Amino acid sequence: MRLKSIIIVLASLLFFLSSASYAQLLRPKVPYIQHNVCPFECCQYGKWIAKSLLKAYKIEGGDSTVVFIIKPGEEFTAMGGNVHIMKLGEIVLNKSLDEFTKGDKVYVLSYRGEGYYDLWYKGKVLDSTEKVWSNGELMEYPEFVWWVLVKNKAGKQGWLRLKNINGSGFRIEYQIDGMDSCS
Repeated sequence: MRLKSIIIVLASLLFFLSSASYAQLLRPKVPYIQHNVCPFECCQYGKWIAKSLLKAYKIEGGDSTVVFIIKPGEEFTAMGGNVHIMKLGEIVLNKSLDEFTKGDKVYVLSYRGEGYYDLWYKGKVLDSTEKVWSNGELMEYPEFVWWVLVKNKAGKQGWLRLKNINGSGFRIEYQIDGMDSCS
């Protein structure tokens, strides 16, 4: 009887662990971090000029200690960045095609520009997204924050927290010159 109980417990545990792994394939864990990205068309790193007061944090990803302030008119260097998706967007497919089944959920990650977003489906970021957008219904846009590693004139480094405030596309609450090579 004891052996039977152990087998049932182990089988239940194995089922639970495999279900959790499968669930991870279906939906990415948030915050989902996309490394080394620039989240809009014409986005560029390099010399930027603050037009708003900016806070540079010690650590990426939270409200850690402010290590320095960048004042309006001050020039600084943006060295790179990561996008933290705090809430996934969602597209539900309205018909079956290729590897997709009607009703499948495809998750919307960060904005890339020109109306395109990175999409996530069953454990991978999709290379081609046109068929998903044209055969699905957008249920919700993602919410994300762009963390940019910056260095001021004194050589101090910190992270800017640039939250996307636009439902469709990308826009931040601060004014910064130099981040958009198209303007």
